[in-house]
Amino acid sequence: MIAPEAAGLKLSLRPPYRPQALSISLNHAGIALLAVLGALGIVMYVVKLITAWGDRAEWAYPTAVLMFVLSTATAAPLIAYASRMAKGYWALPLRRIAALYAVPSVLSFVLLIPIMASLPPLDGRSTLWFEFRAGAPFLTDALALAILLLTGMALLWFSAVPDLAGPPSRVRAMGPWKRLLFLNWSGSTRQWKVLRAANLTLGAFYLMGYAFVHMLLTTDLGQSLLPGWRSGIFPVYSAVTGLQAGIALTLLTAAAMRRFSPESARFLGDEQASALGKILLAATLMWFYFFWSDFLLIWYARLPSEVAAMQVTVAITYKLPFVLAAVLMLVLPLAMLIFNRIRQSLTLIAGVSSLIVVGLLFDRIRFFVAPMANPSPFGHAMETLPEPYWPNVSDVLFMIGFIGLMIAVFVYAASRIPVLNGWEMRQGSMLRKERTFMKTHVLVIGKPD
Repeated sequence: MIAPEAAGLKLSLRPPYRPQALSISLNHAGIALLAVLGALGIVMYVVKLITAWGDRAEWAYPTAVLMFVLSTATAAPLIAYASRMAKGYWALPLRRIAALYAVPSVLSFVLLIPIMASLPPLDGRSTLWFEFRAGAPFLTDALALAILLLTGMALLWFSAVPDLAGPPSRVRAMGPWKRLLFLNWSGSTRQWKVLRAANLTLGAFYLMGYAFVHMLLTTDLGQSLLPGWRSGIFPVYSAVTGLQAGIALTLLTAAAMRRFSPESARFLGDEQASALGKILLAATLMWFYFFWSDFLLIWYARLPSEVAAMQVTVAITYKLPFVLAAVLMLVLPLAMLIFNRIRQSLTLIAGVSSLIVVGLLFDRIRFFVAPMANPSPFGHAMETLPEPYWPNVSDVLFMIGFIGLMIAVFVYAASRIPVLNGWEMRQGSMLRKERTFMKTHVLVIGKPD
């Protein structure tokens, strides 16, 4: 077991440790670059709205970016929930970092609206909705995503209130609306019990919403637009690979925080890399498991319509993105994560994580550009394979700019809400102590509830 960072074991209840938000300045080259990329993302989004409204092919690569955001930023808060549910004290310094990605996840809703507006009518193509027409798929998908995003924001805010509210006297001095926003926080025993229950309940609903949104969007933006593509495994594949990328993004962010935030560097270290590295290795293997499960069904059935759809996303039309995704999300990470030295180093595993995040973008391109750019979405089978739709300059700038905007929004959120979960870290320090046992030191962990 990797020992926790010493600073995390030395926290005390009095005086209470209150983490600070990031201090950012445009004078810093990295922050200035993020600001430029964020501005580029906004400009390219507006350009798309003006020049490509209703043109489905023009929204093909923005759809890949939408699913990229849903499979990275939107998946990251699940790490905070899962570690709370399992009482994993190793994740205490990571929980706020993961939960903060609920803020840039809101960008996915901004992307969803024009994309859904470009979809053809449901009649004449295979869909999830059968004869149901009460707002489907526009209203249903938008409502499901909105509920998921609101749950994520609530999960973040509930966990941040004890750190932001300060002492009870400060809350009592606030106006009535602001006091309500801060839950009239006084730190009473009852409020702490409600807070812990709320975090677990909201996390459970967030997990359910995450799976449900992936089921809806992978069908409405993917399978229903590519005749012959019928897979009950693909929504699960999308959700699980999103978890893989969400873990990778969290590790990348933790490494960046340790590098650029002196306060975070005291608490973030190889303990988090070691624990999350094992989960990342399992998620990498799940990539292959779900891909192979889907592939075997098509291989043995040999239905021409399903074979043609597989040829589009894997073997012929979008072969290059598939190969890049397989290498970056499976082959290279698996070859590196099997070594303890890499899994137990936050710096080294951050390099592996960067491969996975880049590979996920290629994975989403092959799955969602093909259906969105398909000129003939109606019918039950493709007569001929569609030509690949490669990105133009506008598409490349959009992808770079919008992903940069996602990171910029995260950094801005981290400058308003502390990236460390102070109250949980204080609690964790009370329940973890190093003790001498014979000739060595062991970590004693208490779990009162």
